[in-house]
Order: sequence, then C-alpha cells, then structure tokens
Amino acid sequence: MLSKQPVNDCNCCGFGIASQGKCRLTPSTREPGSTICAQGERPRTVHFVKEGFVALSSVSPRGAELGLTLRGPTSLLCTEALHGEASPYEVRALSRVRLCGIGGDALSQWVGPEKGASRVVLDLLLNEARQQRDEVNWRQGDCLARVARFALAHARFLAERPNAVRKQVVARLLGMRPETLSRCLTRLEADGLVDASRGVRVLDAARLATVAAEELAA
Repeated sequence: MLSKQPVNDCNCCGFGIASQGKCRLTPSTREPGSTICAQGERPRTVHFVKEGFVALSSVSPRGAELGLTLRGPTSLLCTEALHGEASPYEVRALSRVRLCGIGGDALSQWVGPEKGASRVVLDLLLNEARQQRDEVNWRQGDCLARVARFALAHARFLAERPNAVRKQVVARLLGMRPETLSRCLTRLEADGLVDASRGVRVLDAARLATVAAEELAA
C-alpha cells in the first residue's frame, strides 16, 4: 500500500536495512512531467519511490485512454525489469520525485534463486499488487461516490504541500471535470465529512464510507 510520508532516512527504509549499510540502490531525482518509463518499453531498472508521486497510464493502439492510476512513496515501479517484460504503462512524474533504482538483473541476484523462498514471496506480492491495481475502477458510480472513495483511500494526493498532485490530474483519474471535483468536495465539506480548505483531510471516515457506498449502489 502507499505510504503517507516520504522515506527520508535510509536507516528506516526496508532496502537500506536489508543492505546493512551497503545499499545497492542508486538514488536519482526526476522533475515533474518527466517520463520514467514509456508504455511498451522494456525497463532495465526497478525503481523505489522515496518521495513524490507518479502516474501510471495506458492507451490503446488507437490512442484511447485505458487507465490512469497514481503511486506514491514506498511504491515499486517498473518491476517488469525482473522478467524482461514490456511495461504495460507509461510511468510519468507528477511532482518532483526522489527514486532509488536497481537493475532488474542485480535485483534478481539479490533476491536469490528462481525457486528460492525469497523469489517466490516477491513474485506472489507483485502478482497480488497487480491484481489489486487492475481491480480498482475509480470511474465507477456517480461523481460524488468517486470523490468519496478516492478521498478515503488517497486524500494525501490532494494535500496542500509541494509534492501534491494537481486536482486536474485527480479529476482526470476519476473521469470528471475539475469543477465537478470541486463541487463534490464542497458538498462533502458542507456535510462535515472532509476539510477541503487546504488540500483535503478526512474528518469522518465512517460517514464518508457510508456516503460512498450509498452513492455507488444508487
């Protein structure tokens, strides 16, 4: 799952701890709008997000948008590099992003043999994450339901801070216009479910979940 906070200390990072002071990942920074991996490209590097947000988008051969999802700190990107597969997504930085990368071959050697316990666990986790990602449909239900569901799961994407994702991007993810997103947030705020004065902060998760479920079933 996505973390709310950036990973600022290597001593608190799982990769850093596993490396016992000799981390094999190389840090890098990407500016907003930069492409980390193109759709159809065979990435050579697996990236670990330390800070910032990225978008994973895909289009059909005719250019129709098929999906758009967001990823933040502690996410793994371009895991296709482990198996030499083509990326089904374009991975693009939405904010200034701090990454740590390691070549797919190097990570495979680090994880261990193909049939080893560590590799089996990693493959299971990656497969579960892939299935969960594919099951999420942020465009299901009416507009208020979509905004309520998104606020429950990812209010941090709309937080008022330097690495916040623009509301236009979230509106596109939810399949609505930015002004519709604003109206829905205003309605949820008027009902005391969120505070949208500076970014978005959930005030009553239980009631917000009820609204999301009711609107989704309607």
